[in-house]
Amino acid sequence: MSEKLQVDSAEDVARRLVEEMGGFDPSFSGLTRLVRRFSAIEFEVPEIPDADGYLFQYGKVNWFLEPTFTLGIVRQLEVVDAAGEHESYVQVQFEFRYPLDGDLDSVDSYSEWWFPGGEVSFDSWLDSVDRTTISNLLAAKSPREFAIWQEMV
Repeated sequence: MSEKLQVDSAEDVARRLVEEMGGFDPSFSGLTRLVRRFSAIEFEVPEIPDADGYLFQYGKVNWFLEPTFTLGIVRQLEVVDAAGEHESYVQVQFEFRYPLDGDLDSVDSYSEWWFPGGEVSFDSWLDSVDRTTISNLLAAKSPREFAIWQEMV
């Protein structure tokens, strides 16, 4: 088993994976393939079920200059202090940004978490994300951009 990586390197690891894959496939299945590969990387987090989880989310957002619909998968990693107490979370975001059109304007926002230890395996959960109705709607659309970034929450 390989050594676990530091949480603060998670964004760099995600970007390296994109390079290793020969660039990013800007399809919904390209996103889930990238996230599946990223999930194989172990980070230094506490040995508790909710220390390393995923969020699938989409909806209209208003913090860009143009009306935008975003869809993303977030990996959330817990950060603890020297005493092992919760300090914060690092969230690595993988996000598509689409111009808001009539189809997307009528879509309600959605979010769904996955954590280890539940009834559904990660692979099954990610497969279900890949088959969502929104993936069919977005298949015919081109994202304005794809972004990877990390933030502390």
